[in-house]
Amino acid sequence: MKKRALTPFSLAFLDIMFCGFGAVVLLVMILNGEVLSKREAQSADLRGELSRATTLEEIARKHLTEIKQKVDTATLEEGLLKIRVERLDADTREVQGAQSAAQAKIRKIRRATNRLQLQKQALERSTQIVRTRKPEEIKSENRPIGFTGDGQRQYLTGLKLRGNRTLVLLDASASMLDETVVNVVRRKLMSPARRQQAPKWQRAVRSAHWIIANLKPGTQFQVMAFNTSAKPVIKGTSGRWLSSLSRSDLQAAVAGIRDLVPEGGTSLHKAFQISASLKPRPDSIILLTDGLPTQGATPSGLSLVTSDEREAHFRSALARVPSSVPVNIMLFPMEGDPSAAVLFWQLAIKTRGSFIAPSRDWP
Repeated sequence: MKKRALTPFSLAFLDIMFCGFGAVVLLVMILNGEVLSKREAQSADLRGELSRATTLEEIARKHLTEIKQKVDTATLEEGLLKIRVERLDADTREVQGAQSAAQAKIRKIRRATNRLQLQKQALERSTQIVRTRKPEEIKSENRPIGFTGDGQRQYLTGLKLRGNRTLVLLDASASMLDETVVNVVRRKLMSPARRQQAPKWQRAVRSAHWIIANLKPGTQFQVMAFNTSAKPVIKGTSGRWLSSLSRSDLQAAVAGIRDLVPEGGTSLHKAFQISASLKPRPDSIILLTDGLPTQGATPSGLSLVTSDEREAHFRSALARVPSSVPVNIMLFPMEGDPSAAVLFWQLAIKTRGSFIAPSRDWP
């Protein structure tokens, strides 16, 4: 059998191919090892980063917990501070209220002190007068309440304090604060205590006091104050008469007059209408006022009233005057109301009463 012939070239090519394949395999193994090494290094780095991130997260959580605790503490402190502020505000209001009450008491004490001083001076003057008078004169002029005027200006001629039932109507409107419109507006803005001390109003108060003090013994009387409404100066006495023999009635009437504060407009309708509520009706009316009314039977709501409108209100109010009852007018003049004196004088003449405009130093 013939042997197969060998080809040297073929063997060398296969060797080369196998050598190249082995080199490729070796190269792949070397590269794969390096890749694995790099992956392991990257994994180690990532694990380190993860560990650090976990540690930072734990630190951040602890820090966040501490911050939350601080926030809760701050919120609690804020609530406590608000409570303290509210308590301080309440204490401040309480102190201010107590201070206001104390100041009011001080003012009241001062007014009482001033009244006592005036009473003391009046008593001293009365004592001096009594010492110079005869016992018979003192006995004849003994009354339940007295009135002390300035010097000898306690008399008044022309006013007829007659009848068994006398109704005194006192104008307590804002115009009684002064004789000029400008000063009336200025005094309206003052406190009630200062309005009560207005010179014109004090003249009206003293005049009403003088009338009450000079009522005949046994006379029934009633004192009504009016502005936009009318009411008795003694609460709870509406519709009934008081007695001039009762010292308590006389003193209460004087005290009620002194407590009045002039305010609002003037309605003679209300003043004359109130006489109809008294049973039996009065047989003498004494009206203390300063001018024509600014309102009629119902409030007009107007801020300005003309002279013609005031005269119309006055003439309309005359229909409410009880028939056959004398109306005695004591007028304290007001500027800008020239027709008031004439119309009130006509009313006095028509009803057989009297008309008086007292001087500034009376009574």
